[in-house]
Amino acid sequence: MSLRETERKIYNKGNDLGASLDQKKSSSFRQAEGDPFTVSSFGSSDLDQKKEIWMKEQEEKKAKRKKIIKKISIVVAAIISVIGIIWLALYVRKNAFSEDRVSILIAGPEKVKSGESVSFDIDYQNLNRATLKGAVLYLKYSENFKPSGNLQFESEGPSVSKFNVGDITGKTNGKVTIHGKFFGARDALVYLEARLEYKPSTFNSIFTAKANSSVFISSNPLAIEVSGPQNAASGNIVSYVITYQNTGEENFSDLKIKADFPNGFSFSNSEPLPVQENNIWYLGGLTAGQSGQIKINGTISGARDEEKTIGVFIGEIGSDEAFISYGEAQSKLKIIGSPIIVNQTVNGKSENISVNAGELLLFETKYKNTSSIGLRDVILAVEADSPILDYSQIEMRDGKGEFDQKKKTITWKAADVPEFKTMVPGAEGSIAFSIPVKNIIPVAGPNDKNFYFSAIARMDSPDIPTPEDANKVIASNSVAVKLNSKILAGLQGFFNDSEMPNSGPIPLKVGEETTFTLRLKITNISNDVTDAKAAITLAPGIKWKSNFLPRNASVNFNDRTNEFVWNVGSVSSGIGIITDPKEFVFQVGVIPTQNQSGEFAPLVSGVIFSA
Repeated sequence: MSLRETERKIYNKGNDLGASLDQKKSSSFRQAEGDPFTVSSFGSSDLDQKKEIWMKEQEEKKAKRKKIIKKISIVVAAIISVIGIIWLALYVRKNAFSEDRVSILIAGPEKVKSGESVSFDIDYQNLNRATLKGAVLYLKYSENFKPSGNLQFESEGPSVSKFNVGDITGKTNGKVTIHGKFFGARDALVYLEARLEYKPSTFNSIFTAKANSSVFISSNPLAIEVSGPQNAASGNIVSYVITYQNTGEENFSDLKIKADFPNGFSFSNSEPLPVQENNIWYLGGLTAGQSGQIKINGTISGARDEEKTIGVFIGEIGSDEAFISYGEAQSKLKIIGSPIIVNQTVNGKSENISVNAGELLLFETKYKNTSSIGLRDVILAVEADSPILDYSQIEMRDGKGEFDQKKKTITWKAADVPEFKTMVPGAEGSIAFSIPVKNIIPVAGPNDKNFYFSAIARMDSPDIPTPEDANKVIASNSVAVKLNSKILAGLQGFFNDSEMPNSGPIPLKVGEETTFTLRLKITNISNDVTDAKAAITLAPGIKWKSNFLPRNASVNFNDRTNEFVWNVGSVSSGIGIITDPKEFVFQVGVIPTQNQSGEFAPLVSGVIFSA
């Protein structure tokens, strides 16, 4: 029998021997797994000792597991407790305070008249159990609203006021009233905004409640209109008249008028003069029923058939330098073609012309027919109306013109200038005349100041077709002339002076000091001047005594040059004419030397006035 056959018989599953061996193996393994401390695994002497060690280790492991479980349970319980406390606190706070239970409301008229006194109630309410700490009410409004008589409010700026409400206890409400007036154009919509800031007693944060209200301005007592030409040729002079009136019963103060000129408009002059940027005029107060006018002259340029619009506004300037309009109006004109060009100069200049009293002014008007047709019966008229001109000495330089004393206008017709009978295409020429400025400028009151005038030249012909309702004048031009102010500075010296007594020998003695009082008087004829200064140089050897009047005058003395400068500041027109002159009084000392014996001692070397 081979070896393989023998192995198959021995290990055959059906063989009893194989089965017996398998059973013994299985029994042995099960016994070892069930108890590691069996006789077959250890010796009898070590069995009890090793079993005791194993049991002890098992007990220690169980104790550690219990401790860990206990700690985890404590931490979980603590977390649950904290969450519960936080939830309870939030629940309590939420029920004690909610933003939704704080409200604010503005109650007042929805329509007002411009300038009408109105009142608004600001109601606030706290429906919480918690107190609102340190509540402050802020009221914001447009600059069209002017609060008045609100002693409980504090100003926070030109458009914000605040009221310190204080603590608002739970389940209470309150009311604050603000009074004022709205100023604005008709149909304007303005607003009020109320904001309540507070800190609930249950929170450290600041909360806010807001309310808004809009107000419609139904009417405006400040009426404003502007009238001007409907048509003008490019380069022509145009004139606008702004008319304003207070038609209500309330008085207005600090009013201004602003003009928005169209593109292509060049400002020449106005009556009265503007106070800012050639387009803002100061009216000041306007009482009930009071009215006035502003006349504006300038030249307009633009493309043919282009429409030009001027807008005018009455109101005031806000804190941000923006103009707040209380009323507005506008006027439109259309640019039309012109066959004639007219240009005018005074003393050879067409702009920035300033003249002095007594100066001779040469007016020259140049013209040209730029059309393709001849023009019949041309008429040229030049208007120069001003109280500073001496019309008694008017002189015609080219041709004979007719002077209208009432209108202050010189007119040239074909009888005076033969080429005006028929001005052929391309024909050009010039007309000149002269008028002197008066030597003595007429100043009788505070309004006689800042003299200026415009020389306006106009030319037309019946042969030029014009649209219906267009200007009859076909071509025009204007130049503005301003009068320089005349400043007079007079200096006088006194030994006997009632305001500033002097001392020393009279006549003067060599080696001994004598003091004198000098009085500098400034006279300003016609224009308001600013930043005026008087620089006075004392003669050699003359001492500055640092004694002067008025005591608060701004004076700087330079001992190196022996010169002092009096910073005069602003000097109104008419000072020294309709009022007393502006005066500076100062004291100097002189100690004659031997070589001055028998001579006069000069006190001042020179005086220079600038402004």
